[in-house]
Amino acid sequence: MRVIFDTSVWMAAIRSRRGASFALLSEIGGKRFRYGISTALYLEYQSKLLESVEGGATPLDETQIHAILAALAHFAEPVPIFFRLRPNLRDEGDNFVFECAAHFGANYIITHNIRDFISPQVRGYKVQPVTPGEFLKMLQEENQ
Repeated sequence: MRVIFDTSVWMAAIRSRRGASFALLSEIGGKRFRYGISTALYLEYQSKLLESVEGGATPLDETQIHAILAALAHFAEPVPIFFRLRPNLRDEGDNFVFECAAHFGANYIITHNIRDFISPQVRGYKVQPVTPGEFLKMLQEENQ
């Protein structure tokens, strides 16, 4: 399976170790799925995760966030962007996520904000938004 992670997943993962988002963060070095990352998406992750440290929204410090970002970059498949896709989603950050998914040929966008990726402009692409919990269930069913 080829996936792209929305920033909301990593934001949830750094706030709590109990949810599906943290479980997926714990699996990024494994072989159960492949995920891609573009330069623009990495910079979006970096900006939001470091912003959460400054705002006190996570118990982690800046050094720990940089370690997570390094791991995300290390285990990801780089996704080169040769032409921009801007489906005009509500949040510009979501456009980065969708653009990366389209160029990567992703099956799924893993997000906490499913409705943010439902738009007439993205219907022609075969990328399905799913929550982290739904994706974990798919992984469990695949291993049975």
